[in-house]
Amino acid sequence: MHNKEFPDQSATTVARHIPFEGAANFRDYGGYKTINGRTVKWRQLFRSDQLSRLTEKDQQQFSRLDIRVVFDFRRKDEREKDPNLFPLSATPETVALPIDPGSAFGFAEGIGGGTIDSLTVASFMCDINKDFVINQADKYRQMFNRLLNHDEGGSLVHCAAGKDRTGFAAAMILSALGVPRDTVFADYMLTAQYFPIDKAIARASKKYQWPGEPEVLRPMLEVRPDYLQSAFDIIDQQFPMIEDYLQEVLGVGQAERDWLQARYLE
Repeated sequence: MHNKEFPDQSATTVARHIPFEGAANFRDYGGYKTINGRTVKWRQLFRSDQLSRLTEKDQQQFSRLDIRVVFDFRRKDEREKDPNLFPLSATPETVALPIDPGSAFGFAEGIGGGTIDSLTVASFMCDINKDFVINQADKYRQMFNRLLNHDEGGSLVHCAAGKDRTGFAAAMILSALGVPRDTVFADYMLTAQYFPIDKAIARASKKYQWPGEPEVLRPMLEVRPDYLQSAFDIIDQQFPMIEDYLQEVLGVGQAERDWLQARYLE
């Protein structure tokens, strides 16, 4: 279907971004070329920030996307505070895969005590991306296990901002589909165009009762290539190729990649 809702392969980042009144960073991460010249199908793979503020109009649009399964990487307290608002007529299966990086507690303490600077914040963001690779791998392995049994309709990966926990999920799915790494990074960096960072900084300052300059927290709400690169550095240091990491840690071997590519490539 070649219309506004289902763009063709020449679609721009504007078409890739799906505007919702209650979710700023909702995107289709299909349409990318793989290393062997195939293309990831549109309107099958989605990523977003939290979905607790979807309006009635948003819910109608969500139902038209035919999303059948949602992977929610938020912690239990995040999900309880901001529950997703899905349309009753098209409520997807939700798979809760809570990710809480081990370094987060000490970081929160530092914010509360007013003892951090922006370099510390940026370093923390690199650390949590490193944490995804091995310490949080079970959650991403579960994601793939469910995705490998998902025959019809779309899937969505999301967290609070749709950038870090979600960013690694999308990066691994695209990698399994054979999308080159520079394209994976380009998709990751699109969050910078859509995520309302100034509002997020204000919310974070209030949430953590941060006594210092709000700008110190900016690196926490940004996407930077260094963040995702920190995760890939761990993979590259410990495995000969990304395919080895996918197979040995995430349970996505050659047969699984073949299935995913048959399902999501054209």
